[in-house]
Amino acid sequence: MKEIRDIKESVARNLRYYREFKGLTQRELAEKLGTRHNTISAWESGTNSIDVAVLMQICETLDTSIDEMYYGKKNDSPIKGLSEREQYSVSLFRKLSDEEQLKIIGRLEAMTEG
Repeated sequence: MKEIRDIKESVARNLRYYREFKGLTQRELAEKLGTRHNTISAWESGTNSIDVAVLMQICETLDTSIDEMYYGKKNDSPIKGLSEREQYSVSLFRKLSDEEQLKIIGRLEAMTEG
């Protein structure tokens, strides 16, 4: 069984992972939860623990489960068939504006032709 410290670290790490995967900044997540961005920062650094009721709200907002927050992502990818590197790339891509996304697509097409 995981120790309390291990669970706290796991929740902190997974909160950041799922927030970034959804393409949200700390400030954006804080707005959705009705809290301050430095609160999100303290949770992600493991400085502060998250109240269970708030953790439930976070899970709902990030479309994940308590199990995933405590123990890490499921064996099956949030985007089926993608490696962790590909998932990370998608999470970064989602943070870009439409114009920036189109530029990236253009570059990828140019790099893969030939």
